[in-house]
Amino acid sequence: MLSAVSDGAGDLLTAIRRACLHFLRRTLIRALHDPLIRYELDGTILLLPLSHQLPFIRASYPKYSTNVARIAAIALSKYPDLSMIDIGANIGDTVAIVRHDAYFPIMCIDGDPIFFSILEKNAQAWTDVYLVQSFVGDINGATPTRIIAERGTARLIADTRGNGNSTRTETLTNILSAHPTFTPPRLIKIDTDGFDLKIVTHELSLIERLRPIIFLEYDPYFFEQHQSDGHALFHKLSSIGYDAALIFDNTGEFLAYMNLGDDRLQEDIHHFYTGRSGRRYCDIAFFHAQDTDICMQVRLRELSLSNYY
Repeated sequence: MLSAVSDGAGDLLTAIRRACLHFLRRTLIRALHDPLIRYELDGTILLLPLSHQLPFIRASYPKYSTNVARIAAIALSKYPDLSMIDIGANIGDTVAIVRHDAYFPIMCIDGDPIFFSILEKNAQAWTDVYLVQSFVGDINGATPTRIIAERGTARLIADTRGNGNSTRTETLTNILSAHPTFTPPRLIKIDTDGFDLKIVTHELSLIERLRPIIFLEYDPYFFEQHQSDGHALFHKLSSIGYDAALIFDNTGEFLAYMNLGDDRLQEDIHHFYTGRSGRRYCDIAFFHAQDTDICMQVRLRELSLSNYY
C-alpha cells in the first residue's frame, strides 16, 4: 500500500513537472517568436524551433524513425551505389538518423520556407546532401492548397472553400530531371501528411523503372482530406512488381510483414488507423520482388528488436 501511494505521488509530481515545463515552453515561444535551439539527435547537433515536437517524441520513443536507418543500412550492403530521396525533409532529422548507421548520397526536398531555411543551416555539417526547396505533388504548377505549419511540421491542405489559395508543386520526375547528376534513388522516403499517395500514384512509371524501396506515412485521416484511396495503393504497387511490405507503428515499432496480395490484412490495417484524426498512423516500407531478400533481412532485424522500448 505504501509503495502504491509513493508511486501515485511520483506520477503526480511528474505530471505537474511536465505541465510546468510545457507552460514555460509555450511562454518562451510566444515571447521569443519560436527561437531556434540546439538538439542532439543520434550524435548530430541539429537546430530546430523550440515548438518542434521531435525532442518530446524521442523522449517517449527513443527509437522513433530509426527503422529508416536500419532499412537503409541493409539496402546499402546489397547496393553500394545506394542513394536516397527524402520528400518532406523538414529540418533534416532523417539525414541525422540515417547517417548514424550508413553513408550515402541523400536528396532532401521540402517546400516550407521556414523549415527549409533551418534545413540549409543543418546541412552545412554534411557532405553529399542535396537540397531542393519544393513541395512535391502530382502536377507541375499551382494547386488549390494552403500551407499549415504547426508542432514542427508543415503540410498542404486542400482549399475546399475556394478562397483562391494556391501552392506551387513539382513532380518528383521533374525534380530529378533538373538534377541529372544525382544517382537514381534506390530508397525513397515520403512524409507529406496526405500527399504521399498522390506522389506515388503519379510516379508509377518512374517507380516501375527505378524499383526503389518506398517508405511512406500511411494515414487514412490525411488521405481523406486529399481524396486519396489508401486501398488502391497496394494494388497499384503490386501491378508494377512490388510484392511485400513491412508495417511500423508511428512510434517506430515493427508490427507486421504483409504480402501485397493479402487484401484482408491491408483492410485490417486501414481500419485500425482510420478515425484517429492524425494522432496515430503507420509507416509502411514497400519492397519490389527483386528486393525480397532485403525485406526479409529487415524483418528479422526488427523481430530481434521487438522489446527495445
